[in-house]
Amino acid sequence: MAPRRCYPAPFAPEALRADLVLCTHGHADHMAKDTLRGLARHPAARFVLPAGCSALAAEYGIPADRITTVQEGSILPLGGVTIRAFSAAHPEHILDAGDPGMALGYQLTFGGFTVVHLGDTYLTPHLYETLQALPRPDLLLAPINGQDFFRTQRNCIGNLEAEEAAQLAVRLSAACTIPTHYDMVQGNTVDPLRFAAALRQLDPAACFALPALGERLLFQADAGRKDSSVFSCPPPSSSIQR
Repeated sequence: MAPRRCYPAPFAPEALRADLVLCTHGHADHMAKDTLRGLARHPAARFVLPAGCSALAAEYGIPADRITTVQEGSILPLGGVTIRAFSAAHPEHILDAGDPGMALGYQLTFGGFTVVHLGDTYLTPHLYETLQALPRPDLLLAPINGQDFFRTQRNCIGNLEAEEAAQLAVRLSAACTIPTHYDMVQGNTVDPLRFAAALRQLDPAACFALPALGERLLFQADAGRKDSSVFSCPPPSSSIQR
């Protein structure tokens, strides 16, 4: 995977003291061996991943007693966080718990804050119905690299189009959205300003953030869950924030 990256990782995985590590599916850009091994150096880190990816995690040397497998419909309370898993279409929905091709998205609820991470997915009637049934997200993370014939010929599975992700954010009334999956892998990129422009056209008041590499953002939802504030932590960066 490393030779195909557009830029190096902003920090070594072992430098991150993670409580929870959520993997959406088994592709190398979402379940990278060296990354998982680095995160596992901290004994408190627990790993949540699709049931079909347990063999891959074991191959990478992740201790079995620190792995929790989930599938569509799983609701997992871990400490102060509740995780709900839902099926993603990458490229199709796989519900067989033993299938290594299973892909998931996650809803995380903690401290009254709700995050929805779509992972990698197309938008399907099944997924849209699932998302509509969830509480309004304070933060939505949605892939925007889209799909086309030539990438498909290279066995590069696509995701939502940028404009499609913007429309989804508006329809879900997401308090804030961060587009994902648009600039890390060579030959599979898209201009995130497409997403920003589409969102602005649909809802000029919609909140979004395009973080710079390595930037840390703080999110604060208001008591009425109508707006979301986004704060960039020092040092300042050139990211676009709205």
